[in-house]
Amino acid sequence: MRQTDLTKIENEVLEALKEQFGEKITGHEKYHDQLSIFISGGSIFDIAQFMKDDSHTGFELLSDICGVDWIDCPDMRFELVYNFFSIKKELRVLIKTTIPDGETPTIRSIQPVYTGADWLEREVYDMLGIDFEGHPDLRRIITPEGLEGWPHRKDFPLTYEAPQFSHNKDNPPEIIK
Repeated sequence: MRQTDLTKIENEVLEALKEQFGEKITGHEKYHDQLSIFISGGSIFDIAQFMKDDSHTGFELLSDICGVDWIDCPDMRFELVYNFFSIKKELRVLIKTTIPDGETPTIRSIQPVYTGADWLEREVYDMLGIDFEGHPDLRRIITPEGLEGWPHRKDFPLTYEAPQFSHNKDNPPEIIK
């Protein structure tokens, strides 16, 4: 598909979202031909539903959810990036939202809308400790059960004893300093 056609479709998607959600769409940018739309955190479930069901959007696939720790910005410490893809339109759009720092940062799960979000949300939970409210099975999937803390947070201690797994139980790792 030509770039001009993609830009037209991106503009249609952006306008449809602005029309439906108004002030919940807080901004947008295009970087390296990739459209990112910024939203308020409490609206992710409704926007995900709209992204999937509306005729102007029609994003059948949630291909990834990534988390970022902005440790120096407590009002928006965590940023979540939802990577939506429309197979029919051959278009990818990033939806970004922030979560303030808190004892347990929380956002609503979109797993009921995109069932593939199940493992993606669990990975973000496991690495950053973000709680996905309403998720059916939110538990660690990468790190060992006994690990304290969240490895992708910038305040995770860098000096620690590496956890032992079944593959290294006979040759335990050294303490990393």
